[in-house]
Amino acid sequence: MSEEQKFVPEVEEEFEPGGAASIAGAPISWVALFAAICAVTTIIPFYFYVTGGGYVSVASGLFMPLAGQVLGPWAGMIAAFVGGLIGMFIAPGAFPLGLVDVILSGAIFGLAAGLMTKKMRWVFLVWWIVNLALVAFFPYRIPGASAGFGAPVEPGYTLSWTYVFVAFVVWLIFGPLTTNFLHKWAKKGSPIWLQTISLLLYAFIFRSSMQPLWSLPYYYIFKWPHDWAIVDNWVSIPTYMLDWVGSAILALFVFRALWQAKLRRVPGSLVDELSVGAD
Repeated sequence: MSEEQKFVPEVEEEFEPGGAASIAGAPISWVALFAAICAVTTIIPFYFYVTGGGYVSVASGLFMPLAGQVLGPWAGMIAAFVGGLIGMFIAPGAFPLGLVDVILSGAIFGLAAGLMTKKMRWVFLVWWIVNLALVAFFPYRIPGASAGFGAPVEPGYTLSWTYVFVAFVVWLIFGPLTTNFLHKWAKKGSPIWLQTISLLLYAFIFRSSMQPLWSLPYYYIFKWPHDWAIVDNWVSIPTYMLDWVGSAILALFVFRALWQAKLRRVPGSLVDELSVGAD
């Protein structure tokens, strides 16, 4: 082997966005793979709702967010939606409200996780604003929608969303709008303990960012009074912690495996952004 051959750098390939076999910038084969994984894992309960009425599946808790992180927000959302659509028929307990659940307990999990990139930081800020506005107004303070609910008791109702507000502040401090420490800590080549901490924060932030959009429509559909909403917000926090920890651990292993295997990456996805400039 010649000296030139010895020092030829390894080149990691990326998918060309807009290719004939791609959808939303990701290869159709990968979208189909994640949709299939999500569909199958809807059968497996991750945890049951504290208030009863169904369960959050392993798909919603783990693999739909992973789809957004690996495929990007739009392709991840599509994979999660398709997986949920199939899961609606094979695991009705995970989607008792049918298509509504496919969107709320499927598609938005992939979308929220995928939006946590530097490229999508302004879109994610809008996402946050929408969700925080829902806390402030829907359904208990919107004329018409609030009929039959009654005004929530304050500050109890607002305080029950504390973890959502904390997640927003953490994102503002450590996210791509300011220091971008989340990216620096989780990037390829960082110590595994630092990656773990960062990915745990990623999971805490994206899961909390979608919490109002995920839960408040159910409060409206089932006509929950505000005091039930307060109780649910507090007693369900341990189950949400399972989401945070599980998503972080899964992302840690999958991201590191993808980087080490030198597999192609979807441009603009979180797994791609965290590998750029790391070597």
